[in-house]
Amino acid sequence: MREEIHREVFGMTVEQIHERLVATGGLEAGEDWVRPLSTEEQLAALRRDELRRIWSLMRDAGWLTYSPDGDPAVHRWNQERLEHWARESGEAGLDPELIRYRIVAQRTDPAHPGASVTINYAYGRSVEDALGKARRVLERPHGLYGDRGMYRVVEVTEESLSVEMRQQEDARQRYLTTIMEAALTAVRGREVANPDGELLSRLDDFFTRAVVFPDPHNGGVRPRAHQATFGWTSEPPGIEHASDPGRALAVFLLAYLNHYGLAVTSPGDER
Repeated sequence: MREEIHREVFGMTVEQIHERLVATGGLEAGEDWVRPLSTEEQLAALRRDELRRIWSLMRDAGWLTYSPDGDPAVHRWNQERLEHWARESGEAGLDPELIRYRIVAQRTDPAHPGASVTINYAYGRSVEDALGKARRVLERPHGLYGDRGMYRVVEVTEESLSVEMRQQEDARQRYLTTIMEAALTAVRGREVANPDGELLSRLDDFFTRAVVFPDPHNGGVRPRAHQATFGWTSEPPGIEHASDPGRALAVFLLAYLNHYGLAVTSPGDER
């Protein structure tokens, strides 16, 4: 759960993390629980506590954005996990050449009381090596997977920042290709004959900032609309951005407005 939170807030500002903390009720006074917490309540409490810890760390340290690489608590947890793994697997140390893998397993028996999906991490020289190590530790009586066959591995992915960033960029490109093709298909044959050039460029700039590169100062690989920056905030006035998806969406919007009789043509067009 902590790792998922760290991935979620990676690269966020203290203000953005504060928004998430407020959404969880994390700034309110804590409750005195008089009954055992359900699994969902425990996870919600962990999320509040971890977001509060990260927010406080960033304020005290003056960080602009969050990265788990500089978080001392994350380093401590990773060290404890490695020590636990060494005890469970019998491996004395961690070879620096080993690759870290994320292993997702799904419960095969609905009647089994364990979690329906589990996520674990293992180190190995290959997928097969890491998976074999994970099964030796987890797939045994009283292990997380329990008896053999109770869980089925459904996904194994290499864990590293470069891999994650590449996956995010691939997802962004697929997302943009989809909306661009949809816009081009919808507007085909309905293009405005003489659109207002300034309006078209402004719309292209808007869609490029808000959709294509919503976070231009941080790699532009996480499409979050609330991170869009515009000329009146952090850039010199007059700077405009353009992109193929941005223009496709701009043309689509102009055609849509023109269909309803709204003025989108050049002011000099007498038609």
